[in-house]
Amino acid sequence: MYAEITNAYAEIANAYAEITNAYAEIANAYAEIANAYAEIANAYAEITNAYAEIANAYAEIANAYAEIANAYAEIAGSKSPSQNVIANCELL
Repeated sequence: MYAEITNAYAEIANAYAEITNAYAEIANAYAEIANAYAEIANAYAEITNAYAEIANAYAEIANAYAEIANAYAEIAGSKSPSQNVIANCELL
């Protein structure tokens, strides 16, 4: 009789061990999902940084065009029309 009770307790302990293992597997699955979301977030951050770099490049290009326009404006304001033609050709 004591052997049957002991076996029953052993079976209950085994059942709890299986339940505990199942919860551990579930926790691991959630950890993997969280890691996947973290990787996705990092990818979006890299994409955002790339767009920022592209925007900065366009800003630099716009500034360069502004400098060219200012140079043409300075030439136009300081020389006669025939001198402007010569100066514009020199800029090219």
